[in-house]
Amino acid sequence: MELKINGKPMTLEFNFASLKLWEKKLLDGDGNKQSYDDIFDYLFSGLVNKTPETLVEIVYGGLASQKPMPEYGDAFNAVSEIMGNEGLDKLSEQLMAELTAFGFFKVSMKQWRDSMKRMVDLMDKGLKELKKPAKNAKTETVQEYNQQKATLENTKEGLGETLDELDKLVKVTEISL
Repeated sequence: MELKINGKPMTLEFNFASLKLWEKKLLDGDGNKQSYDDIFDYLFSGLVNKTPETLVEIVYGGLASQKPMPEYGDAFNAVSEIMGNEGLDKLSEQLMAELTAFGFFKVSMKQWRDSMKRMVDLMDKGLKELKKPAKNAKTETVQEYNQQKATLENTKEGLGETLDELDKLVKVTEISL
């Protein structure tokens, strides 16, 4: 994928330099480095859900090999222009194709998808194993049950929606995971 930053054409390249940049830039709430799993979760879920800020982070990582590397604000402006002209769907499709063209990130995307599928299965299992309180149970017990059930259902639903969006993106871009 090519974009213009300050009038200069630049090509995105997703490689080890991208990973190292994300590792430095995408810190946890305490300012510490995150695990690669957490970084990929942030990037891939943001890509699939078409989160504008995350799309900018992905593009910026794709520019990590450029000499000189553009400033973040300049990359942000270039991506904003693409979003305005082509829309989030088209940008997400292009980034998905570019990101998964590099074998490491394609394998990581597959592992991320498989992990989410396992989590959906765990939510199903948790819902099946969750014991409904007796009719004469204490209010606190009923409230705890309702809260646990709602948490499992909401988590499963959110993961399912993300998996559905991933499947759509995979289909549109004609990649195989």
